[in-house]
Amino acid sequence: MCSLVECCPFPAAPPTELALTKPAAEPEISVYERVMGDIDTGALAGGERLKVAQLAERYGVSTSPVREVLRQLQGEGFVEFSQNRGATVRKADAETITEIFELLQLLEPYFLAWFAEFVQPGQLAELETIQARVAATPVTERAAFARIDAEFHGYMYERHYNRRAVEIWKRQRRALNVFSLGLSIGTKRERAIMVEHRELLDALGAGEPDVAAQVIRRHIRGSGEHMAQQMKVLDAGARRAAE
Repeated sequence: MCSLVECCPFPAAPPTELALTKPAAEPEISVYERVMGDIDTGALAGGERLKVAQLAERYGVSTSPVREVLRQLQGEGFVEFSQNRGATVRKADAETITEIFELLQLLEPYFLAWFAEFVQPGQLAELETIQARVAATPVTERAAFARIDAEFHGYMYERHYNRRAVEIWKRQRRALNVFSLGLSIGTKRERAIMVEHRELLDALGAGEPDVAAQVIRRHIRGSGEHMAQQMKVLDAGARRAAE
């Protein structure tokens, strides 16, 4: 009787070519995410016309999905349609900024109270790492700073069991990042952000959820007032220019 090796018609080890596995294909980015990505970064700026044919060419797709995405973004408040200009990226005003921050004032303390009850040392360490990246990012790099700041807050909130509330927060935070791209963060407000993040981390580490809630309310209120004041100045300038 022959041995297994002698009788088997196949080699004991597969050829190198067969041992290699084909790398997984990169997930395809949807037209929605590509358009929103350009709005997020300001590549498609507030007030800019969104011509369907140009966008289709830009993203290498047909015009139908572009039209669908623009209608979806209209429903989400990022795009406006008018009879004369068609679709444009929506420009925010002071009222829009105020409304967003009023929602954040309701949602963020709610999320934080739950997170503070269950936070683990490893999660605090991860928050410290993210905060170090926040501190290392110049506020003049507006889109990058907003993205990392949202990551800091999102790390605490996105674990919450109320998924509907989390989705609302994510949409409002993304809208805030988009609408505030043209605004600056002054030196005084930058210092306040860093101090408030530090106070928040210290309160979480000390197991003081009530203190953490007070800090986050002050943090949101300060950011909201800072942005709304800038928007009022810009709105007033736009009205004067239109007269």
